[in-house]
Amino acid sequence: MNAVRIATALLVDDDAASSQAHQLRLEDDGYSVVTARDRTEGLGRARQGGPNVIFIHLGANGAGSLPFIEALRSDDACRHIPVVVLTSQSGIKARAKLRPVNRDLW
Repeated sequence: MNAVRIATALLVDDDAASSQAHQLRLEDDGYSVVTARDRTEGLGRARQGGPNVIFIHLGANGAGSLPFIEALRSDDACRHIPVVVLTSQSGIKARAKLRPVNRDLW
């Protein structure tokens, strides 16, 4: 019998209701989900658990999201992990909050 490999996703979201909704959606999509409430907890879990992908919710003020991504990219143990930014904001507002991460950190 072939074992099915389940991808592990790390979900970083400081809003409990949003986190629960995202977690349910990711589990429905077949991910095993580990959650973190903030940047510090998220970095610790990324270093410990080696998730296959990280989903981070870009909140209304975007606080923490960009520094979190920059910290991941500067950490040899985490820089290879793909990051998906989740937001409920319009594309224009979300893009205004995201700036390119220095490619030297990759």
